[in-house]
Amino acid sequence: MTRHKRILSNAEQVWKAVQKPTDLDSQHHTLAWLLETACFILLALCSLLYANNDQTYPFAWLPTGLAVGLLLLRGRKALPGVIAGSLGAAVVPAYLSAGTVSDGLLQFINATVFTLLPALITWLTYRQARRRQLPLLRYRDFLWFLGALTLASFATALPYTILLTWSASQAFTPQATLLHLWLSCILGTLLVAPVVMSGHPRHLTRHFKHVSFEGLLWLSSLMFVLLIASNSPMQGLYLIFPITIWAATRFGVAEAMVCITVAGATALFFAIQSGESGESASSLLVAEALIAMITAVSCYVRILLWDRDMIENSLEDIVEQRTRELQLTNFELKDEIFVRQQAEKSFQRSSRHYRALFETASNPIVVVDEQVTVRQWNSASEKLFGYSRDEAIGRNLANTFIKPEHRDELAWKILKLFSVGVSQDTLETQVQGFNGDTYHILWNLSLLPGYDESQRRVIMIGQDITEIRHSQSQLHYLAHYDVLTDTANRRLFEDRCKQAISSALRHHRNCALICLDVDHFKRINDTLGHDAGDVLLKEIANRLRSCVRQEDTIGRLGGDEFAVLLNQVSGADGCEKVARNILDVLVQPISIPAGEIVVTSSIGIALAPDDADNYEQLLKCADMAMYRAKKAGRNNIQFFSEDMNREMLRQITLEQELREGIAKGELDLYYQPVLDARSGRIDGLEALLRWRHPSRGLLSPREFLEIAEQTGQLQILGEWICQNACLQARAIQAMSSKPVSVRINLSSRQYNHPQLADQFAQTIRESKLDPSLLLLEIDERILSDHQADTANTLKRLKEIGVGLVLDRFGSGLSSLKLLRDLPFDQVKIDQHLLHHAPHDENTRAIIHTLVNLARQLSLTVAATGVESADQDSFLRSAGCHLLQGHRYCKPVASAQLPELLHRVNGGEPLLPENPFDFPLTTRPSLTGKE
Repeated sequence: MTRHKRILSNAEQVWKAVQKPTDLDSQHHTLAWLLETACFILLALCSLLYANNDQTYPFAWLPTGLAVGLLLLRGRKALPGVIAGSLGAAVVPAYLSAGTVSDGLLQFINATVFTLLPALITWLTYRQARRRQLPLLRYRDFLWFLGALTLASFATALPYTILLTWSASQAFTPQATLLHLWLSCILGTLLVAPVVMSGHPRHLTRHFKHVSFEGLLWLSSLMFVLLIASNSPMQGLYLIFPITIWAATRFGVAEAMVCITVAGATALFFAIQSGESGESASSLLVAEALIAMITAVSCYVRILLWDRDMIENSLEDIVEQRTRELQLTNFELKDEIFVRQQAEKSFQRSSRHYRALFETASNPIVVVDEQVTVRQWNSASEKLFGYSRDEAIGRNLANTFIKPEHRDELAWKILKLFSVGVSQDTLETQVQGFNGDTYHILWNLSLLPGYDESQRRVIMIGQDITEIRHSQSQLHYLAHYDVLTDTANRRLFEDRCKQAISSALRHHRNCALICLDVDHFKRINDTLGHDAGDVLLKEIANRLRSCVRQEDTIGRLGGDEFAVLLNQVSGADGCEKVARNILDVLVQPISIPAGEIVVTSSIGIALAPDDADNYEQLLKCADMAMYRAKKAGRNNIQFFSEDMNREMLRQITLEQELREGIAKGELDLYYQPVLDARSGRIDGLEALLRWRHPSRGLLSPREFLEIAEQTGQLQILGEWICQNACLQARAIQAMSSKPVSVRINLSSRQYNHPQLADQFAQTIRESKLDPSLLLLEIDERILSDHQADTANTLKRLKEIGVGLVLDRFGSGLSSLKLLRDLPFDQVKIDQHLLHHAPHDENTRAIIHTLVNLARQLSLTVAATGVESADQDSFLRSAGCHLLQGHRYCKPVASAQLPELLHRVNGGEPLLPENPFDFPLTTRPSLTGKE
């Protein structure tokens, strides 16, 4: 048994070597081809040892055997290596035997054909007859191999012999040449191919590591026979046969094939050597044929014994297996009667339980046959479909109760259960219930066991998943669409955009992203209510759908911001046409519960891949273009351009630098004196914010105030100005001989802050400043936009004790109402009016009117931006109380303010002498008294 198992193990190794690629083949193809080519060349060199001076080619061409062995072992995968090796082997005779280049080329072509042609014919013939069986596994396969080899060798030798007959210039024996070439091909294959097919080189190495005593004895016998053959070659050949038979009967397949090859190769060598010493050509052919026959018979005997051992081992295993099966059958037969009795009782109980479960189940249960005809029908099915059991049995389930779109799938799945052998499957269908509602039913289909082939059944157990499907649909809608406008939400819109951009990149075309929002939408929500805003958004979405194609996508990104994806557009012209249409449609009156309104929108457009090749960057570009449209006056279209991106980068950089500048203390307050027009003394100082930028120098607020307002830093700046101005105001009082007020400008964001009065009160308390020395300048346009909250805010500021100045007096249309209703102490004339006053009579009349109006209301009149003598003279003649401008003094840094006050206290005048002496009326005080 041990020997038989070893034989089976060897067989499995050989078969695995045939079926599965080796590690060398799968991982190092190039190295394998080089090694195989080297083997071909080495065998070609060895073949030249089997040649004498009378023959054109050797008695055994060994590369053919290597080619046949590799093709039979690895099939098509060996073709590249075989072709490369054949070309390498053909170089050997061409280089060593040819005298001229033409002879060498002819030798190369002949050797290549003589190697490849018999190998391919043998492989293809054998594979056609025996499929993928290896010739060494069965003796019949080996006989087929010999037949295919004989046929291939003859088919190769015959054309070559005819060619030599035609081209021979001297006496030539075609019969001897044909036999020589035929036997050379056969003998070269028989000496090499069995060794190649017997296993991987590593397997052979493992076998020969454990050389037995018998193996050494065999090798000694071979050397003795070869010694005899060296004296009498032909007689020694007959002694080779017992040696090869000994190896075939005593050694394993791999060892036997190697031994047979060694014996045949050495015998042929001695025969050829004796032929060169005087043997005739006919004797050499006989020796060649005898060695080929000995090699073939020895291999056949080895394979025959292998086959016999396999059969014997298989028979022994079958006998043992049958014996075990009979023993198990005896034990099973003893228990079968008892098991059958118990099974009958269990079947009766199961049958009762099945009927109870079938009838009382809350899920519909239907049993059908191969024609989908109803065979059983429970109470839940009656309730669902409205058919009684008697009415339903015998009807076709698919045609009667299932919707047409699901009938084919139901019939196919039931047929699959019956024919393919699948025991279970699932199917989801829609059914029309007895009450008229549509239900989603998930059917579990199972093949019922225990029926004959002609009466097979399928049980269908249904589960109502209607609510689940409705919930899934709702969740899918909520996850991808905006509930209010029924447009794509941000997630779905992003996915559609990414797909469109990928398609545009792949097909070299354009897609466009349009961003738009409703101008002043917050005002609509605040005045008309959110319900009116929702109606407006729905109508805008409907109008957008009418402006785009079906393949385009409309998305609501948030609030009143919409986006439109234009798939496959013809550049900027096509985008502009769609955008113009959107603008025209949106400006049409929209009906809301409160009446009709007209809205406008700002549109920004970005093209892909021209402007960006990814969604995030494309959306950013479209947003920048939309905000540029807002800045351009709203209700217009802007395409993205590179300067927008540069402007955005500049703003981002400036924002970051501003944050760092606040933290590092780069901000400073500059002060410009406000002079009394009559006495020339400093009545007050206006605090002006400056930023000492490390690279750009001194920056005025108009260069960074907008960035601060957009990024939320304006409040921090306002608090910083208030604290520093109050602290420095106390220092100013100590440096000045008379009280000097400090003026602070308020922006719209600061003025609208709900804690404005509280912040000023806290800062004044902390700095211990007299509140009457602090004046707040408020732009008239800010008050015009927020008149509802203006009175309360100014009233609280007046309660603190600070003074109030109406800045840019005369720039708006509500000046008179503001002066009447709000508690201002001073007014400051708009400097744009002042610039035109010296040359424009109407402007002068307006300023005279404003000054007289303020004086009648007991308000102090100030003027800023005075730069020329004409402006100075006009303001003094008009009766202006306070003057401010570069004509008198430019703004000075807080660090230089002590020097300025020192010079003024020393008597240095800042107000130039007035060339005209106009009497000026005394200005009113902050209490309103002259």
